[in-house]
Amino acid sequence: MWRDFAVHLALCTIALTQPLLQLYGGNVTIFVAAELEGWSILWFAVLLALVPAVVMSTIEAIAQGLSARAGRVVHLAWVFLGLWAAWSVVLRSVNLGAWPMDAAFTALLGAATTVVYARTGLIRTWLAYFSPFSVAVVALFAVSANAVIWPPDVEVIAVTTTVPTSTVPSAEPGIAPADVSVVWIVLDEAPLFPLVTTSGTINAARFPGFAALAESSTWYRNATAMSQSTHHAVPAMMSGKWARSNIAPVLANWPKNIFTLMNGRLSMDGHEVATALCPKKLCARVSVTGGEHIANPGEVPPPGVSMGPTTTSTTTTLPLQPSAVSRWSGFLRDTRVVLGHRILPEGLRERLPPIDEGWGNFGNDDARVNASDEEPVTGTPAGATTTTLWRTEEQFEKANSTTGREWEEGGPMSQVPVIEGVIARAARADRPTLHFAHVLLPHRPWMLAPDMRRSRALPTDKRSNLIVDRVRDEYQAHLMQYAATDTIMADLVTTLKKSANWDRTLLIVTADHGITFETGESKRKTIDPTAKGTLEDIYRVPMFVKYPGQSAPRVVDCPVAGVDLLPTVIGVTGIDPGWELRGHDLSRTCPRRSSRSIVWPDGTATLSTGFPAVVERARRYDEWVDAEGDVDDIVRAGLHGSLVGSQVPSAVIEDPAGQWRLDKPADFRKVGSRRFELVPTLVEGSFTASRDIAADEEGLLVVDGHFVGAVSELAGLRAGETTNFRSTLLSRLIAPGSHTVELWLASGSDPTVSLVRVPKS
Repeated sequence: MWRDFAVHLALCTIALTQPLLQLYGGNVTIFVAAELEGWSILWFAVLLALVPAVVMSTIEAIAQGLSARAGRVVHLAWVFLGLWAAWSVVLRSVNLGAWPMDAAFTALLGAATTVVYARTGLIRTWLAYFSPFSVAVVALFAVSANAVIWPPDVEVIAVTTTVPTSTVPSAEPGIAPADVSVVWIVLDEAPLFPLVTTSGTINAARFPGFAALAESSTWYRNATAMSQSTHHAVPAMMSGKWARSNIAPVLANWPKNIFTLMNGRLSMDGHEVATALCPKKLCARVSVTGGEHIANPGEVPPPGVSMGPTTTSTTTTLPLQPSAVSRWSGFLRDTRVVLGHRILPEGLRERLPPIDEGWGNFGNDDARVNASDEEPVTGTPAGATTTTLWRTEEQFEKANSTTGREWEEGGPMSQVPVIEGVIARAARADRPTLHFAHVLLPHRPWMLAPDMRRSRALPTDKRSNLIVDRVRDEYQAHLMQYAATDTIMADLVTTLKKSANWDRTLLIVTADHGITFETGESKRKTIDPTAKGTLEDIYRVPMFVKYPGQSAPRVVDCPVAGVDLLPTVIGVTGIDPGWELRGHDLSRTCPRRSSRSIVWPDGTATLSTGFPAVVERARRYDEWVDAEGDVDDIVRAGLHGSLVGSQVPSAVIEDPAGQWRLDKPADFRKVGSRRFELVPTLVEGSFTASRDIAADEEGLLVVDGHFVGAVSELAGLRAGETTNFRSTLLSRLIAPGSHTVELWLASGSDPTVSLVRVPKS
């Protein structure tokens, strides 16, 4: 029995333990996103190595107790399954055709190897001797994942030098570095080109929040990201180092970062997702000080009336913080999907949820949520505008940061309260504070409408990304969520401008990386350095810096990058740790670079282009969606997209041109009105043509007598052909309540467009 157990252990190591632990050891961000660390991760590896073999041996022992023959049959059955799985892992890249052929081929190899095993004692002995390899696999995993298994406990970083106390460069006189607060927002999957018109200005009609930000700050429009990966780009920004691939985003690897620098020098309000650079006991709570008398300084409290302290005000609650049990149960569910990607033939792997679009909760799209005493302080230097602040006792609240898993379960709606809480606390704070928030907006899944209602998360589109309609649908959905993100930017500017903290705040808004929508190209997972347009899409990001006391907008074309942001924070706050930094203090100098380094997991390159390259990308996507248009124009794409928003004709002509259906039609019967309530903005369905559909004929979806979305996929269908379609809808016209949906066909061109209604199947 011990020998048989050793055989099971060896086979499980080859087919299960080694493939999974190799993958997880090289991607410890998975544990960071699930908020898992410490010895429990090592125990996960040990149990993964032992439990399957123990279960197999236990069942075999029970069978052996019934009869020796039964025990032998069960043992060979386990050996066959183990060998089949092992061959599947080894030959996972071999494709003989349909997946049943691949499965049959590996099963045949497994059966043949099992026969040899049953007849040859040498192979049984060899497998038994191979079983200690499982110890080596676990040990190698422990080494590769040591940064999350044994995280360091970093305290205050010693400051060796200090910038002389003086006024901040590029700021109005009277603001001392020691009085500066930092508000640093990092968006995710937020490229620059969607914000830009074909003339190179911010599209204020579609993105008034970003336009207001540009009008109040310095817009570094020639900025680049350093990596297409969050867990490489964000730590690089926070540490002032150029990005490096295959370095886990954890404190052990990046001990010198903005959190450890500012710990003990500024009050702390830090929020990470998918990285873990802030010591847990430092960022598990946020500092809450001040009150409404700072957020709204014109509203001076009468004598004896307190307006502070005030905690974060928001109408949205985050999902409950998961327990350790729920975190692990979700993580283990995801492990099954990951194992399927490692062991199943290609045809079956294609049916599994993708594992490269997030950090967990794979394929569970529908589970995403439906969502003291006061003391006057007058420390302002002479000559500056004075504002009386009431110093309040510093309080602490549990940080409402979200883990990667909570984002996977809550979608973009989980991110909005995080950034809104930062905005509220930044407006109320009565002492210098670091407010840092990395939020996964406008990152996939694209669910938010511009009015902050939300759509259902659709599964990954299985159509080829060579199809223009598919990629354009994705771009439109991205723009809708970008417009929702813009409303938060507008609130950021409005709220802070009202606050007494506006002038003394260093405000940074940027993104870790962008995303491309070029047909035939990966969104950003893989990089083709010869596809220059996609490099501009992925590595060109917004970067806005509002310096303390800045009173006029500036547009700067210096070749800057995310690596310059921490040096700028250090220069403005006057805190210099004496670290070796690779970036430049943008408040004092314009970097002189002929190119900037960019990395991805399998390579590096440089970008030497300037802002005109971004304008070219805006013009390229203008072919799909009007780059000068407003929010409604996002959905006005295709041959007859200009009709979206208009009323249907009073005279109805019916044409049974085909049979059609919508997936999830019940969503239209429970449309909500409040934030995060359901409104269908992204829909999918199918259409089977009963006649030939002309090349200039296009579908239009109708709700309440208005065209609300275009269906370009119908054009050119032959009679009998079926196509799946997706459509982005003008949600502004979908009022609360219950609705029915109609499909119309438009053909011809202005002014002689023919419109007919297709009866419902």
